[in-house]
Amino acid sequence: MYKKVNENQIPKRRRASVSRFESTEEWRLMKADIDKGLKPNEALQVTLTDADKELYKIKNRRTVARFIQKYLDSKGLKYGVKTFRRDNGEYIIVRYAPVQRKTA
Repeated sequence: MYKKVNENQIPKRRRASVSRFESTEEWRLMKADIDKGLKPNEALQVTLTDADKELYKIKNRRTVARFIQKYLDSKGLKYGVKTFRRDNGEYIIVRYAPVQRKTA
């Protein structure tokens, strides 16, 4: 059957399984704090060491950041996710998005 439709009418594929990060205790704690809300000067931080990544079978911090960002977008929250690597692990930070400066 052929018909012309809008893009938002196309059915989306649902995720067949839960994210590996979603099953961790760190996510449960972070989710609870996100749901409570953040003040402008607060941030939430998760540190994943190599041992943690091996335990949870997480290969890349970007997949964790994408998972968190999709959760924030689904709730309509204006928080940003920042990730970086340091000597003792990988950091994932949730905070208010930086405010754009007005230029004259």
